[in-house]
Amino acid sequence: MKKSYLLFMAMLAFTLIVHAQTANDNPRERLWQTFLTPPDSIRVGCYYYWVNEQVDPKGVVADLEWMKENGITLAFLATDIRNRTTSDNPWEGQAFGKNKFQSRLWWKNLRTALKTAGRLGIEMGLFNCPGWSQSGGPWVKPEEAMRNWTSHGIEVCKTKEGTDVMCSPCSPDAQGLEVDKLSKVHVQKHFEAFIGEILRRIPQKDRPTLTTVVVDSWERGKQNYTDSIFSKFRQRYGYELDYTNPDCKKDLDRLIADLVASEYMGGLTEKAHQYGLRTWCEPYAHSPFPANSITYGSAADEVAAEFWVGDRKFRQKEVDAALGSARRSGKNRVWAESFTDGWPELAKDDWSFEKLKPIADRYFHAGINASILHVMISQPGDDSKPAVRPWFGTYFDRRSQHASDLKPLVTYLRRCNFMLQLGKPLDGANDCRILSDGTVICFTDDSLFEVTFPDGHQELWNPMQGITTTGME
Repeated sequence: MKKSYLLFMAMLAFTLIVHAQTANDNPRERLWQTFLTPPDSIRVGCYYYWVNEQVDPKGVVADLEWMKENGITLAFLATDIRNRTTSDNPWEGQAFGKNKFQSRLWWKNLRTALKTAGRLGIEMGLFNCPGWSQSGGPWVKPEEAMRNWTSHGIEVCKTKEGTDVMCSPCSPDAQGLEVDKLSKVHVQKHFEAFIGEILRRIPQKDRPTLTTVVVDSWERGKQNYTDSIFSKFRQRYGYELDYTNPDCKKDLDRLIADLVASEYMGGLTEKAHQYGLRTWCEPYAHSPFPANSITYGSAADEVAAEFWVGDRKFRQKEVDAALGSARRSGKNRVWAESFTDGWPELAKDDWSFEKLKPIADRYFHAGINASILHVMISQPGDDSKPAVRPWFGTYFDRRSQHASDLKPLVTYLRRCNFMLQLGKPLDGANDCRILSDGTVICFTDDSLFEVTFPDGHQELWNPMQGITTTGME
């Protein structure tokens, strides 16, 4: 028995070696195997939100282990999201926990998250301010904030309701003025006050996989003034800026758009690079946008679109902004914040693989080739406590009633992301790629990959290969 077993093991080892050599020598087989099991560099990520200060260390560890178990190896953490039940009265019915902004527990939870992510091999990003939009905090002084010239003088920018423009939506202790987007000095001071402080307080050994600074879509309106606006205007156009002269408006708008790209996004990217980090941004707006999406997005290291579950219309604006930025600046990856929704009647825990797959496919055809799930909400470490449920997003967390569909969904997205990131776009087509050896890969209307090899041989590869989900045959 012992000799027979040893002979069997020797034959098995020989077979595996021959198979591995054959796969390595056969480009088709090598591509097929990598398609089935993409490399670790192909990461499906998630927005990871801490909502209403209801966060504890045990829950943070469980959150990240849940991500890893289901194939999510990239998480963008927003630390201080505030929930709300209605738009008219956002504070009604809100309960807050003990994870107060920059409290001892807050720092413990953040260190736990970054250290656990390192242990699990999950790449991490941090939103560049409390909340998700845009860039602000309690450290921003009025003279460093977004400001407008008015007939009454220089004023901090205000919302239509009349309150100062602040980072949002975030918990009370974390909220503060939005920083001046036309001043690199003020922007980089903001960076140091939040991201810089985190990097100083948490040593590199406890954050080995922290790589990214995140900037979400623009939701903070416009500004038209900064300290040096008059000199910058004169230097560029050769005449004096006069806010009361309507003939100045076109030149002023162009200058502001360029400054938002160079001073704000460029300033964040420059500072991030000094710390060995990169920037990731969504170069479009959900409010009046004072910038040009293409130049703005080109100033970041990575760009993303966004798409929703319940919205039947195609989000052309968001896709064009991200795709255009990527093409102009030579970026291969075009991300999408995926499966967003909002308000109590739209935030979902009734999702399924079958429901979400065709939505993703539509955006793969449009040029999206990297996926960030929206959203993963931190849940209490004690599962007997009620789940934390916000007004936005599709609930992918470990308390979701469709948790068993997450791993198949992630597997499917990773395979599609892998194939659509290969090579370069073929003749400008968003859903066709060409490899250096001439192999052409196209994502078909049937959600299959048509692979045409250099000798003309064609095959159809199914990204659903071997994937099973609850309720599917």
